[in-house]
Amino acid sequence: MKGLLTCFIAVMKTKLAEQMAYRSHFFLSLAMLIAGDLVVPLITLLVYRSGASFPGWTLHEAMLIQAVFTLAKGIAFPFFFGMVGSTLVHVREGTFDLLLLKPRPVLFMSMLSGFDPDDFGRVVSGGVLLAFALSGLPSPAALDWFIFLLLFAASVAVLASFSFIMAALLFRWVGSSRVYDIFDAVTSFGMYPGTIFSKAFQQLFTYVLPIGMIAFVPAQALLGQGEWGTAVMALAAVVFLLLGTVFWHRMLRSYTSAGG
Repeated sequence: MKGLLTCFIAVMKTKLAEQMAYRSHFFLSLAMLIAGDLVVPLITLLVYRSGASFPGWTLHEAMLIQAVFTLAKGIAFPFFFGMVGSTLVHVREGTFDLLLLKPRPVLFMSMLSGFDPDDFGRVVSGGVLLAFALSGLPSPAALDWFIFLLLFAASVAVLASFSFIMAALLFRWVGSSRVYDIFDAVTSFGMYPGTIFSKAFQQLFTYVLPIGMIAFVPAQALLGQGEWGTAVMALAAVVFLLLGTVFWHRMLRSYTSAGG
């Protein structure tokens, strides 16, 4: 475990040093990323200012869901989602073999190879949105924060699962460069209150494809609606993470190496 942590810290330092070599590009990328993340909340703000709304949800409650969604991506994307692009490049160029030769778990090395500090900008935009949302809501109790943190960890696990599944698909279908588009289309439902969808959709997006776990369920905890029964839904996220990990390793077997 100590060796993995040392390796992780070394890679982080190297990646940050690479970004600092072109500081203007790094900070411009952060600014563009933050601006892009604020587009949907801005549209939500305009919708509410025009007199429309999500039924049963105030502006600050709706913004809270989008803040949690952005924060979760700000944690998951730097560590997990870069592996999708790096896997695509490695498999196409026949250099994934180099990761197989490393004296560390292959999945861990694949994650490290795709580590991207740029995506930490989402933590900033998510933090700004969270502060705005909470400014118009009653202060959550200590128990609400505890349940929220538990569910937020499950949210990151769900996003990690998606990254494992998308990266795994590239071992066999290396031309599937549109996996990000599929991911964005599917998870975009997670930016809105789950109660505006039908009961069948809610069940699908909570237990089968746990998109509701990304933001809606954790946000409910901060609104005082998160009971211990709600926390049990985090088990669906854990199962989804296990399935994603198993799927990645099974698809790795279909990798035919540079000579295949």
